[in-house]
Amino acid sequence: MAIKTPLEYINSLKDGRVVYYGGELVKDITKHPFLRINVDWLAMDYVLENDPKYKKLILDKNEDGETVPFILSAQRSKQDLLRLRDLVKLMARVCYGKPSGAKFVGKDGLNAVTVVSQRVDKKYGTSYVKNVEAYRKYLQTNDLSLALAMTDVKGDRGLRPSKQQPHQDYYVHIVKETKDGIIVRGAKTHISQSPACNEMIVVPCRAMKEDDKDYAVSFGVPCNAKGITFISTECEAREPGNYFDYPISGSSFINDALVVFDDVFIPNERIFLKKEWELAGDIAYMFGNFHRLSAETYKAAELEMVTGAAILMAEYNGIDKASHVQEKLSWLIQYAETVEVLGRAACEHCVTEPDSNLVYPNPMIANICKLHFADNWHQATKYVQDIAGGIVVTAPSFKDWSNPKERPLMEKYFGGKAGVPTEDRLKMVKLIKDETSPYEDVLTIHAEGSLAAQKMSILGLADFERYKSAAKRAARIKDIKDPIYRELPEFPSKTYKY
Repeated sequence: MAIKTPLEYINSLKDGRVVYYGGELVKDITKHPFLRINVDWLAMDYVLENDPKYKKLILDKNEDGETVPFILSAQRSKQDLLRLRDLVKLMARVCYGKPSGAKFVGKDGLNAVTVVSQRVDKKYGTSYVKNVEAYRKYLQTNDLSLALAMTDVKGDRGLRPSKQQPHQDYYVHIVKETKDGIIVRGAKTHISQSPACNEMIVVPCRAMKEDDKDYAVSFGVPCNAKGITFISTECEAREPGNYFDYPISGSSFINDALVVFDDVFIPNERIFLKKEWELAGDIAYMFGNFHRLSAETYKAAELEMVTGAAILMAEYNGIDKASHVQEKLSWLIQYAETVEVLGRAACEHCVTEPDSNLVYPNPMIANICKLHFADNWHQATKYVQDIAGGIVVTAPSFKDWSNPKERPLMEKYFGGKAGVPTEDRLKMVKLIKDETSPYEDVLTIHAEGSLAAQKMSILGLADFERYKSAAKRAARIKDIKDPIYRELPEFPSKTYKY
């Protein structure tokens, strides 16, 4: 099949899937006022695929010579990673800092199971590699949208998956095996874009023990499969199509749905892990390695927008020359540029995975980049809100602006610096309100891993011996183990005499 058009993608969602929004079963998500925001956002993936200007970047040829989306290809070189980074950045810039989610997260899960299936087959003599590659080709040749279902609802965080009370379904698990496949039950949560995707790739969210082997399961499944129910999150935008008040949330509805698996049948050829519990954690870990590129790239693009909003509001308010404002703008610029440079450096210094020859961004640099972005986000929003002023939370709505009796008053009294249209100032105010909302705060802290997860990864990846050896050498302590410092010439040198 050829690359899908946006309309073909939209029509593919009319497949009888079970989706709830606001307490009601939705018959057709493409016509629902809020879910349509999610659909239109994902459709941008297909708009870009069909735009001649971007085909060289976005499209690829598979091993059979078929034209397929590059984002679904396995990246095997630094050049592939840099190309993928340019692709994600394009999508993020097009979609106001939130890249189209049609394949954005799912492709990283697909790469993770590509790596780990090699390890499982090698250890157990299974045939998961064949399954994964067949699934990748199926996704490519049909140009399907793909969500990743990783995070289980977890229940009592102090208990392992198999020890949960009062039921065993807090983690997705195998409840029955047949000669043709498995039957699974449980629930995944925070599953971005899933109600508007064609397929989901399901993976474990943590390491397992032998008692948890039924929970060590990975597979691909259609989103309209019997037994799957989506319960959508609530859209932050309150009025669909109102881009004045909701420029970001009215354009990009991530829809991090709850996905319930109620005795869903998975055929053998779509299984990528089945009770090989020792390697369950490897999939979650490898997903993080691949997804760092996606996360840091869109965040760099998002910071371009946030920094631009601060600069414009300073100009609109006539305070752009004030020293305290310039200090804040200087901080925001270095924050944005640091995330950009670190994200690119992680690709430049990429790691080749020996089990599959896939490459992923340097984990140490990537985790530092993610932590830097997330840990400084609240400081950034504080500066932007301070520059913008209290109008961010008190400005009237678009309905007021549209009222012919109110508009002249708003035109007069909400004006800023002479020459700046009042409408432009109000639109920037609403952008800042939308982009610095509590939703964005929580999303930034927890998406792609919590702050604690980044810090643990950095500690786990750190070369402690190199750091200690540097200090030992300076202190003239002889027990130096790191080869870099152990082999340095003596200083001061004793090879000469005055």
